[in-house]
Amino acid sequence: MKLTKTMTSLALAFTVGLSGVATTSTTFSPVDSIEAKAATTIAYKAKLFVNSPDGTLNMRKSASATSAKVQTLKQGKQVNVTKKKVVGGATWLYGTASGKKGWMNAKYLSSKKVTQVSNSSNFSSAISYGARFLGTPYVWGGTTPSGFDCSGFTSYVYRNALGKSIPRTSGAQYTASKKISKSQLQVGDLVFFNTSGGGVSHVSIYAGNNKLLHAAGKQVKYSNLYDGYWNKRIVGYGTFR
Repeated sequence: MKLTKTMTSLALAFTVGLSGVATTSTTFSPVDSIEAKAATTIAYKAKLFVNSPDGTLNMRKSASATSAKVQTLKQGKQVNVTKKKVVGGATWLYGTASGKKGWMNAKYLSSKKVTQVSNSSNFSSAISYGARFLGTPYVWGGTTPSGFDCSGFTSYVYRNALGKSIPRTSGAQYTASKKISKSQLQVGDLVFFNTSGGGVSHVSIYAGNNKLLHAAGKQVKYSNLYDGYWNKRIVGYGTFR
């Protein structure tokens, strides 16, 4: 009987002991883990080169897209990297270029030097740039971010995102563009419409996946190329590549 009681007491003590260990242990949340990882900077030496869709890369004071800009590097510029850090899932690299030091997003650096910006990638930047103005009011004759009309929007985006000067009106843009077929249409090319019954009267930027980015109706917005209204009013497609 004594042996049974002793074994029971030992079993109970062992159980309580395990419970005690469990209740005093520290639990780390996933957020704690991510923050710890983000705060860790490690040595990482490499000679890399700027390779960005728009041909530029901002070097920043800290590892954040909102941090103060140190300088803007051009396509193919060599960067001597010395540190690496992960912040919010994005890898940032710290290095030196043109005598200045700072942080750069790793996805815009490569081990191979590329001096020319891909034509397709370059024109894709027209969409990322133009999307900044989603919701901007439609203003007849408007050519600035305070208000755009259709061709004012396309000419503004082309000038500021691509460095290309194209005519001011939709009709003139259509005349000046190189005509292409629907199958040749690429992101950043232009789609022209007859919305008034008198020839080309509207222009949009092709955003891919049958989407249009344009100043139409009340504001800058996306529309579906195959929407009944737009599809049956297509005049043609043009490019300035």
